[in-house]
Amino acid sequence: MYYNSKKPRTLISFDWAMKSILKQPENFDILEGFLSALLGDENIKILEILESESTQRDEKDKFNRVDLKAKDSDGKIIIVELQYNYETDYMSRIYYGTSKIVSEYMRLGRKYNEAPKVISINIVYFNFMKNCYVAKSETKFRDMISGDYLLDINDDIFADYYFIQPEWFDDNIKSALDEWVYMFKYTAIAEGSKSKSIEKAKEALDYAKMSPQEQSDYDYFWNISMRSARNTLEGAREEGRAEERQKAEREKLETAKSLLGILDIQTIAEKFKLSAEEIEELKNK
Repeated sequence: MYYNSKKPRTLISFDWAMKSILKQPENFDILEGFLSALLGDENIKILEILESESTQRDEKDKFNRVDLKAKDSDGKIIIVELQYNYETDYMSRIYYGTSKIVSEYMRLGRKYNEAPKVISINIVYFNFMKNCYVAKSETKFRDMISGDYLLDINDDIFADYYFIQPEWFDDNIKSALDEWVYMFKYTAIAEGSKSKSIEKAKEALDYAKMSPQEQSDYDYFWNISMRSARNTLEGAREEGRAEERQKAEREKLETAKSLLGILDIQTIAEKFKLSAEEIEELKNK
């Protein structure tokens, strides 16, 4: 065990920081500290913050909204998104997001070998991947005959997807990345945190140091975000309950139909609480 803080310090949420504070050049090093811990590269430097909402090519095209999009000193495009609300098609949406970044970059007349490397970082607060608080996708090529992986193929051109689920973190801090995940989970810095730039994050994201107007703006944003998250979760639960009711109704009708010719119609109607019209419909299906 590395350490486990019991005295959290209140900070603003990271999604608000991504929409405001982290976009300021003087705070790029906070983002660099987080990215260094996640990607294992101490030399990451953010050159610029890019426009985080792509334009539509036509009226049928979709917007590509992310919370923060940056470009590092190696030319890699890094997108960071924090997602509170449950989405059934979340994986498809982030795949679309990375694909659109590449296609928009390439339609400017560039050659294929100039396609940018895209790193998609997703901080997720709904139940997306069970029992895992950090995961990374991998693209590998395997010989289907021998089963060996082909190591001479450059697979680093494909997008990387990182998923961080703070709610699954067990608070047992063992690495620099864990210090950041702790912050995402509790909106606080664990005691003894030493990872790159996390001390600056503690100062820059301190709610108490914001002006009254900034605090008011943040409180409004946070209340709206939490209300939206609660409504989305309740909607998902109600959708699940409706599906269960529909499934139970289908099973009831199937069972009743299977008993036609075995039991008399009145008994079936009473047992399954069906009307004469519903019994007739079963007979005709």
